[in-house]
Amino acid sequence: MSGMEYSNENAKRLQRLYLTGDVKAQRAETIRQLDLSAGERVLDIGCGPGYLCESMAELVGPSGAVVGIDVSTDLIAVCNRQKAHAWISYAIGNATELGQSDASFDAVVCTQVAEYVPDVDRVLTEAFRVLKPGGRTIFVATDWDGVVWHSDDRARMATVMTAWEAHCAHPRLPRSMAARLVKAGFHLDGASVFPILNLRYDDEGYSKGLAQGIRDFLGRTGGVSADDLREWHSEFERLTAAGQYFFSTSRYIFRASKPAGAPA
Repeated sequence: MSGMEYSNENAKRLQRLYLTGDVKAQRAETIRQLDLSAGERVLDIGCGPGYLCESMAELVGPSGAVVGIDVSTDLIAVCNRQKAHAWISYAIGNATELGQSDASFDAVVCTQVAEYVPDVDRVLTEAFRVLKPGGRTIFVATDWDGVVWHSDDRARMATVMTAWEAHCAHPRLPRSMAARLVKAGFHLDGASVFPILNLRYDDEGYSKGLAQGIRDFLGRTGGVSADDLREWHSEFERLTAAGQYFFSTSRYIFRASKPAGAPA
C-alpha cells in the first residue's frame, strides 16, 4: 500500500469520526466558546476535513473570512471539494510555520492538533503572532491517561493504551497547556472539560472510530502482539451485546487571548 493510498483511507476514517454525534457536539461547544461575530477573520490550525471551518463560516458570513490549514494534502483536497462558501480558503500548512501575516486574525482555533506537534510551544507562539491584539484563541487537547475503557482484561487494555501513546508527541498535553499559553504571551481566560461517554460500540459513538484507529496504528507499528491486538479489538462488540460496554474520555478546552496592549 502506498503512502497516498493509506493517507486517503486515513482521511476517510477521519471524516467518519468527525461526523459522529460525539464529535459534532464537541465542535458545537468549541464554536460556542469561540463566540464568533459577523465580519471576523478566523484561522483553524489543523483543520482536518474542514467541518469546523464550514460551521464557523456560517457565523462570520461573507464580510468575514475563515482560513483552514492542514499538513495533509488529502484532507485539504477533501476540504476544497466540499467548500460551501467563497469566504473560506484552505491551504497546506505547518502549525509551527504559519504562512499568515502578523496580527491578521480575530480568532485562532486549534482542536486535537497541538499534541501531535513535537515543538508545541512554537505552535502557540505562531498562534499568538497571527492574532490581532485583543484577539482570542481556543486550544483543545486530550490527556490520553484519562481514557476510561472497560475490558475484562485490564492488563491487555493497559498495554494497548500505553503503546497507543506513541501516536502523538504529547500524550498528556492538557496538564501543561495553561502554563504554555501564558509563557507564549497569552492571557488565560478559562478552561473547561467536554466529556464523551459511550455505552455502546457503534458508528454514532467516538470510541468505535478511535478503536479502529488504534488497531490500525498498532498493527503498523507492532507495539502490541497481533493476537493481543485482535483480542482487544474483538472484545468491544461482545461487551456491547452483554450490556457491559463503557468508554469515557474528556476534551480539555483552553481559552486565551492576546493582550490588547501587545505589539501587533
